[in-house]
Amino acid sequence: MRRLNFPAADSMNRNDKIKFGDIFQVPNLLSISRILLTPVIGYFLWLGTNQGTLLAVIFMVIAGLTDYFDGVTARWLNKMTKLGLVLDPVADKIFIIVLIFELIFLRGFPAWLAAVIILRDAMILLGAFIMMRHYKIVPSSIISGKYYFASLTVLVLSYVIRFPFGIQMFLAVVIIMLILSSLEYAFLFYKTIQKTEIGRAPGRPIYGLLRTIIAVIMAAIYLYKLYEYFLPGYF
Repeated sequence: MRRLNFPAADSMNRNDKIKFGDIFQVPNLLSISRILLTPVIGYFLWLGTNQGTLLAVIFMVIAGLTDYFDGVTARWLNKMTKLGLVLDPVADKIFIIVLIFELIFLRGFPAWLAAVIILRDAMILLGAFIMMRHYKIVPSSIISGKYYFASLTVLVLSYVIRFPFGIQMFLAVVIIMLILSSLEYAFLFYKTIQKTEIGRAPGRPIYGLLRTIIAVIMAAIYLYKLYEYFLPGYF
């Protein structure tokens, strides 16, 4: 079986098969719980009250914690499974897509953007399926994809709490990261089907530092505007 030095591939034995019995492992149960929280969040959004919005945000935070702890517990408990590698990103996509559908009806989330997001995720899942089925590679997240998902999460949060500045700010960021991450995924998929070795680019600390600085600055601006325009109305 061909082995690629593929930057988004897992380090597990590629001969391993997905075992659906692993669904009962703690990390995988955490991933599933993230999906199950979507109707709860939708219910509190449907209430249309400040208290309902606050509870929706709290459950979104809980969902975010499950996204963090499913990976952490997998490493702590030494329960890294191929099912978990697939289930974690799929749970993320289902969670955000269901939440976006709820926001279309309850918060005016743009339907055109929702369609683009769903199309992108469908193409990535199709590519991942082809890579697993025909090339025995289990892809995982790439750095641009992580930044895209993080920016999309903040945009969704901005719609949940009806924060106009956050919507304007992160709508642009989401579109930029969506394009960049889609192009990177397409490039990696193309190299895979061409049977081209893909080496991991050498780490450059300066790039990581710049990304961190930009993220901190954006977070500071967002939180300042959030406090200035939104939070006082709740207290």
